[in-house]
Amino acid sequence: MANKPRKGQQQHGGKKGRGGKPPLSAAMKKQRRREQAQKAPVSRFRKNLRHMERSKEAMEALKRQQDAERKYKQRMNSAVEAQRDWAGESEEEEAEEREDDFETLVKTLNSGRKGAGKREEAIESEESESDGEAEEEGEDSDVEEEEVEEPSKEGDDEMEVGSEDDSGEDSEEEVDGVDSEEGSEDEEGIEGDPYMAHISHNISPQLLESISASPAVVQKSTIKFKKLGQLMIEIPKDRSKESKKSALLEDEETYAPEGTIPKALNLAELDPKKLFLKERIQRHLEEPIFTELQAECFSILNNYQDLYYPLRSLDNGESLRSVYCLHALNHIIKSTSKILHHNLKLAEAANSKKQKKKIKNAISSAQEYRDQGLVRPKVLIVAPFRSSALKIVETLKKQFAGDEAKAVTNYSRFQAEYGGQTLYFPKHNPKPEDYERVFSGNTDDNFRIGISFSKSSMKLYTKYYNSDLILASPLGLRMTIGAEGEAERDYDFLSSIELLILDQAEICMAQNWDHVVHLMDHLHLQPQSTEHTDFSRVRYWCLNGWSRFYRQTLLLSSHDLPEFRSIFNSKCANYRGKIRAANPVKAGSIRHVVVQVPQTFHRIEVTSLDQSFDSKFQHFTTVLLPQLRSITMARCLIYVPSYFDYVRLRNYFKKEELSFVQICEYSKDAKIARARDMFFHGSSHFLLYSERSHFFRRPRIKGIRHLVFYQLPAYPQFYAEMINLMANEYQNRKDGIDASAMTVTVLYTRYDLLRLSAVVGSEQAAKIAASPKAAHTFTTHK
Repeated sequence: MANKPRKGQQQHGGKKGRGGKPPLSAAMKKQRRREQAQKAPVSRFRKNLRHMERSKEAMEALKRQQDAERKYKQRMNSAVEAQRDWAGESEEEEAEEREDDFETLVKTLNSGRKGAGKREEAIESEESESDGEAEEEGEDSDVEEEEVEEPSKEGDDEMEVGSEDDSGEDSEEEVDGVDSEEGSEDEEGIEGDPYMAHISHNISPQLLESISASPAVVQKSTIKFKKLGQLMIEIPKDRSKESKKSALLEDEETYAPEGTIPKALNLAELDPKKLFLKERIQRHLEEPIFTELQAECFSILNNYQDLYYPLRSLDNGESLRSVYCLHALNHIIKSTSKILHHNLKLAEAANSKKQKKKIKNAISSAQEYRDQGLVRPKVLIVAPFRSSALKIVETLKKQFAGDEAKAVTNYSRFQAEYGGQTLYFPKHNPKPEDYERVFSGNTDDNFRIGISFSKSSMKLYTKYYNSDLILASPLGLRMTIGAEGEAERDYDFLSSIELLILDQAEICMAQNWDHVVHLMDHLHLQPQSTEHTDFSRVRYWCLNGWSRFYRQTLLLSSHDLPEFRSIFNSKCANYRGKIRAANPVKAGSIRHVVVQVPQTFHRIEVTSLDQSFDSKFQHFTTVLLPQLRSITMARCLIYVPSYFDYVRLRNYFKKEELSFVQICEYSKDAKIARARDMFFHGSSHFLLYSERSHFFRRPRIKGIRHLVFYQLPAYPQFYAEMINLMANEYQNRKDGIDASAMTVTVLYTRYDLLRLSAVVGSEQAAKIAASPKAAHTFTTHK
């Protein structure tokens, strides 16, 4: 009978302890516990420091792997560029040199990956070993250790997600997800596809000269659509067609085609296959596919021309949103499918090493597959509120996935963050209908979210440089772009935007139009970093710095303003041309005035736009204000659209010690209530009132006897709305009402003709502007 092992001897066949060391005896364990009890417990700082050191080692290993891949790409690019210098060498020597370079780079890359993998395995084994020691020590001691995690920075930026599966176009899932339709598709795309015609070729030197000139050399024409109305078309003129000189080179380069006049789609003969829509989009289309307005808009968008439509309304806004989401989604899927298809072909060529010819083709294919920009983001949609972003994402989801809920990741989180939180609308004395429809839903104006698309998934909350589409507000983009001199700022993700959509521009105007101008100034700038750029795949026109000539812009607004036209004329330079809806205003908002009060329009003569601000202020303070200070002109409200003019008048009133109260967009509720009460009861002679305050609050200011528009409103409906507040039901009856003594005064210059047309109509505005008289009076009749 075998003897039992003595205390302290090895059991189970004489196995050794962890790490090849003999097991500890009971006395040694007791002595070890006694020594550990005398030591100070490990601090939380030491624990965090240990985890941070291990994380740092893992990041260094990953960085070494990325450096090896980057060197491989650089060598590939240099090999392609050096092909021109190898023209004198024989074809066999050239193939051998390329084969050697290719094999060397592959070995370098594989060795770097293997080394990084070994280092990561060593780190993981070391962590598991140290964790095992800690567990064993925890069993023998009374000190309990808490598991410490490294603090995550994922929650600081709304563009980030919790997992790293949203890596973009390089993920294996997306590479393997190219459907058979894309694989069988010709590399040059479907014949006649406007997408391929737009992005596949460089513009000719003559066309580049025409569109780069100031002003651009364009051919103007006018057409009329049934719903869009009269359209002003400007197409840059390609003067190379006028030259009769024959090309001296044998292989003449194929240039991008010149823009053409769009033709409205015929709804009766509409065929989805002829719209060049991807099959995934076609399967989710519902009948009828388009309304007449949508068909006309899509004919312009699918022709890749810029469009400025200043007649967006609350009624047709949903239709316009649907058609531009369809165009943006179609553009993204075409681009992504082309990139993934080329990735597969490059991977197949790189994996076949048996034949030298295949290796040679693998290297030379880098110059053929020019299918990317400097960075991945292609589409930028700017919307004013989170509620608008919610509607856009829901439209994209319906067009891309239909009823497949699993095809969209992070959608429940998106609904929670972008839904709800509507304003309170009183039932007694309700707000105007347009106000309730605009401000229903989440009205937060600070947001930004990235969206990426693959073959079968739509991912929300992806990082900027892993996104195909960026949906953001002007304020959200301004905070990311930053200002000159700030330490943390980023605008490289805007360098390759191919489609820009600015929806509800009139609301962005009320928020802060400077944010939009700041955004336009940072589009298509040279990136400060090449971390996210694969130069072997970047299109030549993008490398040449011509991206702004290939960007398509869609600008939608409810009315026409000089600020919108300035953006469209100076910041949009699409080589395919631009189109602007130019429909005259038949009857302005003055027709909605119901109060019988004389409305006098005073024209101020100015010579320049910069001088107009000083001239208007001088006319108001020297000519108009002395009349308004009379006791008979009490309860005078001064409506000021510009906040800069508002501050200037406020400072002047304080300096002159005039009796006035003020309401602006920054005024608190208590101060607004006090100002309205003092003005209604006659305690204050003047009320300074800003337009943005009226836009965001829409209160009923009571007691107005005299109304002065320091400048015509940017929103034409506000003109009639303010005058109608002078009705008898809004007056203080204790002070007596003399309707014949009420007045309305409007100041304007020749730079306010668009605002004047929106108020009195285009035909009437033209007569007033051409009249030698400086003052014109209108009166509303029953």
